[in-house]
Amino acid sequence: MRQNALSLQSSVVGRANLRTYIQAAKAAGFDCIEPTKIQLDYFFQAGYKAADIHELLGNLEISSVGWLSDIERRGGDEISLLREAEKLFETASRVGSHAVELINGPVDWHAVDCFRRGVPYKGYMGLLGYPQKEQYQVMVKNLRTLADLAVQFDLELFFEPLCWTPIPSLKEAIPIVEEAGRENLKIVVDFYHNYIAGLDAEFLSKINKDLILGVHICNSGEPDERVPCEEIFRDVAFYEGAVPIKEWVDAIKSTGFRGWWAYETFSKREAEEEIYTFTKFVYQELEKLVRG
Repeated sequence: MRQNALSLQSSVVGRANLRTYIQAAKAAGFDCIEPTKIQLDYFFQAGYKAADIHELLGNLEISSVGWLSDIERRGGDEISLLREAEKLFETASRVGSHAVELINGPVDWHAVDCFRRGVPYKGYMGLLGYPQKEQYQVMVKNLRTLADLAVQFDLELFFEPLCWTPIPSLKEAIPIVEEAGRENLKIVVDFYHNYIAGLDAEFLSKINKDLILGVHICNSGEPDERVPCEEIFRDVAFYEGAVPIKEWVDAIKSTGFRGWWAYETFSKREAEEEIYTFTKFVYQELEKLVRG
């Protein structure tokens, strides 16, 4: 993959199918794409094969596939985690992806809301309420296990901490990844989650570039006392939120990082834009920010 590759994150094309997604990426000039396992599953359920994806891609690469969630699962839940991981890693390997995204939990922010308010919640609650030391131990153990499994599929993994979880940002995640000590285990710098969690450009400028696999440029509304659910706080367009986009991009560039960059959106308005026009806009903005 070229230095400072520009990757078209799946959120930019909204509800488009995989074929349209790939065509839009090519038309705009992207180097790679970042599809979800859901998009790939839909394609395969329609009767297509991995070879069809390779044909559609041509010279376009797959920077990563998203995502494996609730990676801190334990006990019987850990068995299901590993089964999901093996299936996802196999799929990612077949389509030629370079990496797979990992996210911690609970993914459902309602679990955090109920925990804060002290009301019952029937779903998965992850490590909410556990001592920090125990949280870290579980995460290190599971990340090592997942990274070792991914080696069998020649894949890298990157961890994206979610801002409403017990491990909300790279401030907490980086020591865990470093302790796990696996060469194929990296991080992604996601602007939204880290902004909400209180990080700034100075923190980003001090990250070891060798730990960073990719960057999700995105925006956010201002945090408040509410659980920072994406439906509310990420419903902002490219430059309309509170994140100082260029300052953060420049901070990451100052580390010497030269991997892939993507724009990720949860804006309802952007989701309804004409796909080819919006994809081209995103490409042009990324090119100015990253390569300008």
